[in-house]
Amino acid sequence: MINTSMGVYEFYRYNVEDEYGQPILSEIPEGTIKIAIFNIAKSVQDGVSYATEEYIGLTSDKAINDTYIIQYGDIKLKVLYVIPAPRLKVQVFMSRM
Repeated sequence: MINTSMGVYEFYRYNVEDEYGQPILSEIPEGTIKIAIFNIAKSVQDGVSYATEEYIGLTSDKAINDTYIIQYGDIKLKVLYVIPAPRLKVQVFMSRM
């Protein structure tokens, strides 16, 4: 039933470090991931430009980790942490960049 909510999105990764040891985001997408994304929280602090949003995703891709940035429409979502499930789906918690 969750498969009807899944979409295919491009993702970027923090896979290289600069000369100071800080991770660098890839400039081109590294691949695609099939994931269902849902908005779970939104808050506004001191005006609309300071709005924060949190998302949860469900996927069967076990390779996803906190180095992933998912292109969700015109916004990018940073994977905060991943909770692996014992069976089919992996829970992914994300925040708007």
